[in-house]
Amino acid sequence: MPSFDSARDRFRLGPAHLGVLGCLYDGKTVTRDLVAAQGELRAAGLLSDDDAVIGELAELAGALAEPIVLVQIEITGGQGLTNHGAIVGNDACYTYEMWPGEAEWEYVRTDPATLVWALARIVGLRDRQAKPPAASVITTKIGAMDAGFAALADMDAASVEDAAERLSDLLSAEAGLTEPELTVFTHLLLQLNGNWRMTVAWNNREGKGTDVRGITVLDCGPLGYWLRERPAEPIAPGTITPGSELRLVFADTRRVWELITDLIPDAGELPAPVER
Repeated sequence: MPSFDSARDRFRLGPAHLGVLGCLYDGKTVTRDLVAAQGELRAAGLLSDDDAVIGELAELAGALAEPIVLVQIEITGGQGLTNHGAIVGNDACYTYEMWPGEAEWEYVRTDPATLVWALARIVGLRDRQAKPPAASVITTKIGAMDAGFAALADMDAASVEDAAERLSDLLSAEAGLTEPELTVFTHLLLQLNGNWRMTVAWNNREGKGTDVRGITVLDCGPLGYWLRERPAEPIAPGTITPGSELRLVFADTRRVWELITDLIPDAGELPAPVER
């Protein structure tokens, strides 16, 4: 069910609720498949009986309908894939998050000046205090990492030592790595908490299309953060194969913060100034 926390200016909304808002924003009749969601919005006090949207929700609807900047975050972990992000509109900025297994997102009003902080929190950025390992750059193939993940899925009952040995043997054959890269890569896969992909898109100032920047980072727990330099973001669908180059580079927390900051366009890159 949709809901609104007025004290913190945040909403819980599902895809169907957003569909209703889209119809109303465009002045269209709510389609039959969205009538139930329309009723839920009314029951929650977010819509009046004549479909007038409360002011706070109207600002979110406007940002969703006419975004200046869109941030999309895909986080893959032990509970699968979750989608998060941010929307910067003319009059308001919101971040949104989902919970594994939940159908709704939580939208929170955010000051644009604190957007980087909010994005860093969403991806769980923290000071790992990890030191650069013996090999701070790993270069292999995507297929080697995929083979490693497949092998780990079959090692649930294996001890850490046994899993490391078996994975190292596999990667030695699949990845073509030698020491110290082989050991470092083995333990990166063993310690992986999850990985996240952050993509930022906006209509460029020249009005000639959409500009996109992105990064993918692996969170390897005590082994720190690793930036996937190759394949480089943004990636077009269908362009990665098992034979594609994989290049992982160790990045301390400060560097990851800088990478997130660099994704956000400056006012001069946008078609209209945005207060920051």
